[in-house]
Amino acid sequence: MFLRPIMTLFLCLAIPALGACGFQPLYAKNQVGETGADPLSAVKIDMIENRVGQLTRNVLLENLTPKGEISSPLYELKVDLSESKYELGFTKENEATVADYLLTGAYQLIRISDTKILRSGSVRARTSYNIVQSDYATLEAESSAREDAARNLARQISNQVAIGIRSAN
Repeated sequence: MFLRPIMTLFLCLAIPALGACGFQPLYAKNQVGETGADPLSAVKIDMIENRVGQLTRNVLLENLTPKGEISSPLYELKVDLSESKYELGFTKENEATVADYLLTGAYQLIRISDTKILRSGSVRARTSYNIVQSDYATLEAESSAREDAARNLARQISNQVAIGIRSAN
């Protein structure tokens, strides 16, 4: 009963404090009706090798350019992927029952006008899947793990790109 007025007072004081520290929601509209995500649509995403690269690039396109790529991009995103698989959880007969799938992506966000690297780094995504008696079920589990890792990695890279563009402006 006494807690509700205190929480209301706390929220009334905390929300203006967020604006004072420079916090701005990524998708909030400013005075001219633009969102913070609009500059993200100016990113050209280079092709990435292999099937997992195609999956990663598709998620990056969905996250960064949901309305489609523009004709004259301001930034270029280069991503190199490496994938590895580790078998874990062995039985008495020394057969693996679980595997870890690790996807690592090295990225560079480059401003096209002066070829300056705005942000670069490496991100990782790890998923696990079961190895069962059925080869088909194991292949499907591995494929799902690969797709999940590609989605996770693309989200991480999208966040890094948003930070790089925000800090460049």
